[in-house]
Amino acid sequence: MRIRALRRLAAASALVVATSLLGAPQALAEDPAPVTVRPKAVFNDPATSPNAVRDELVTLIRNTEPNGLIRGSIYLFTDGVVRDALAAAHRDRGVRVQILFDHDAVADQKLVDGVWKATGSEFSTLGQRLGRVVGYGESVDADATGSFVLGCPENRGCIGNRGLKKSDGSVEYAINHNKYFLFSKVGATPNVVFQSSANLTANHRTGMFNNAVTVPHTGLYDEYTHYWKDQLTHGTSGAGLDDYYRSTDVGAYKTYFFPRIESDRDTRDTSAVDPREDASTDTVVSLLKNVSCATTPATEIRVAMYAFTRTQVADRLAALQAAGCRVHVVVNGEDGNVGSGVRAALTSAGLTTLRQCAGTDAGSYGVHSKYLLIDGSYLGSPRKVVFTGSHNYTYPNLRSQDETLLKIDQAEIFEAYRQNFDTTLLGSAACQGALSSAP
Repeated sequence: MRIRALRRLAAASALVVATSLLGAPQALAEDPAPVTVRPKAVFNDPATSPNAVRDELVTLIRNTEPNGLIRGSIYLFTDGVVRDALAAAHRDRGVRVQILFDHDAVADQKLVDGVWKATGSEFSTLGQRLGRVVGYGESVDADATGSFVLGCPENRGCIGNRGLKKSDGSVEYAINHNKYFLFSKVGATPNVVFQSSANLTANHRTGMFNNAVTVPHTGLYDEYTHYWKDQLTHGTSGAGLDDYYRSTDVGAYKTYFFPRIESDRDTRDTSAVDPREDASTDTVVSLLKNVSCATTPATEIRVAMYAFTRTQVADRLAALQAAGCRVHVVVNGEDGNVGSGVRAALTSAGLTTLRQCAGTDAGSYGVHSKYLLIDGSYLGSPRKVVFTGSHNYTYPNLRSQDETLLKIDQAEIFEAYRQNFDTTLLGSAACQGALSSAP
């Protein structure tokens, strides 16, 4: 039923576009117009529109040009609808489909409390349908070959190879935490980037608030493609990197790719610079330093964040509130999502808004979005700026993992995010909780 519904949705979307371009419905039968993609933001509401982000991705896949190219990089992938859409594009229209998975998404089964349980991963099935599973050590010219899937090496991302030691002495290994897809041409529109906060899992549709952006832009597509190819290269050879920080302006957009090493560039346990205390190389702290609060009306800052443990970011938000900005924060309420230092900084700051979504642990809905909105003085001028992507405000997201942060400087996209924050999140019964100073 879902597949048929999505096909009806894609057909209806094409009909609307064609009608608007041609002006008369009767012309469609003779001369259907191709789909045109424009910059847009998409948000799901697990209570009322759980499939919105997934449906946007499937629509892009189903409208990719024959013999075109789809590339993606994803942390978790258990969604059969997306799997079937990718496989059909490969089989029926000759589209080359090339997807990078984190190693955590490779296994069909995992040992849980002594019992082997199915993971639901689509890695093996999609690999079979595409006809190739690339292994570590294989040389791959992605531009010259066909469809494939690749699993990043174990205990690292495709690029990031650093393990961060936790307070209990255990090690948190790097992952490929990305959630993006690239399309050579969708309908009439070339070079389309789809960046989401959501993994391709049922929980992220039906239990969590998530967001995505669809952006047709050649410069942005080229930057993501450069990064994707670096992920492929390091994921098939070598030991990976402890530092891959790349930031590039492309028109109204700017990309930030991680991991980013601390200032002394020393990852040993004996290093004098603690990776969890070096605010000088925290990208989000640096971005917030570009904000001025000496304005009328006051600059507004909105943060919707799944995992938030970087105390330096919380301290900066508190300082901005004290300087006259209006700071609004919504975090997720599941166990361990908010660090103790972050709790202390945010709850004592007198923020304009501080809310906690209950989360799926409480049998409710959680927020899995990761975005920062700035409405006011940024870099010395009035701006409406969005920062979104896969990047949580945690130390592994900054220091070790394969991650993407995307800046969008477009008023229409900003307004869609503002409405999502002010109306959907703040209006949800699941997100009325107060953040406490202690877990």
